Amino acid sequence: MTHHLIEFRFQGKAKRDFKKLIYEVDKKFRLGSARVKRPVPHITIIAPFSTNNQGRLISDFKEICKKHPLIRFNISGFGSFERTKVVYVNINPSLEMIRFRKDLINRLKAYCVLKSTDINSFLGLFKIAREYSPHATIATKLDKNKFEKIKSYLNRKRKPNIRYTLTRVTLIKNKRILYEYDFLLKRLLNRREAKSKGLYSKTIERLKNDNR
Repeated sequence: MTHHLIEFRFQGKAKRDFKKLIYEVDKKFRLGSARVKRPVPHITIIAPFSTNNQGRLISDFKEICKKHPLIRFNISGFGSFERTKVVYVNINPSLEMIRFRKDLINRLKAYCVLKSTDINSFLGLFKIAREYSPHATIATKLDKNKFEKIKSYLNRKRKPNIRYTLTRVTLIKNKRILYEYDFLLKRLLNRREAKSKGLYSKTIERLKNDNR
C-alpha cells in the first residue's frame, strides 16, 4: 500500500521568504534540521493517507480540483501548537479553501485510509472550520526551552499579513510529486511539468491577467 498526501506548496516571493525564515530560525537556535531536510514551505490539505487504488485517487483529485474556482486565503502572523511543540506561520483559510478540503475528504474516505482528524471533518462545514488549522511550519519537534525561545523571537519580528492565491495543489506519493493541478491553466501536471519553471511562468502570467 502506497502513501500519499495532498498539499499546497508556496511559490515565488512567499516561498523565498518562508525558506529564509526557516533557515534563520534553524541557524539561530542550532536546530540542525533545515539543512538536512531541505524544507519545502507548504500547507497540508489532506494529511498522509494510504490507498490501494491510485488510479481512482488521481482521477478524483483531478475532477474535484476542476470543479473549484481559484482559492484565496490570508497569511496572518505566527502561531504554535503547545502539545507538539511546533511553531508556524498562521493561515486563515477562506470558505473556498475549507469547501475544497471537505469535497476531497468526502470523495477519498470511501477507499482511502485517512487520518482520524480528516475523517471526522466531513461531519459538517463549520466543524471542519473549527478542526482544521492550516499552517506553514517553521520548526517542529522542539524541546520546551527552544520552543519558548523561538516563540518569543518570532513575537518580536514583523508579522506577515498577506492575501495569497492558491494557484496549484500537489498530490504527493512517498514524499515525491505525483501530480499537481494548476487552477489557472486548468489542467493536471505530471512531475516534470510541475517542476517546469517555464510552465509556472505561464501560470503566473495567467494570474496577473485575471487580476487586472
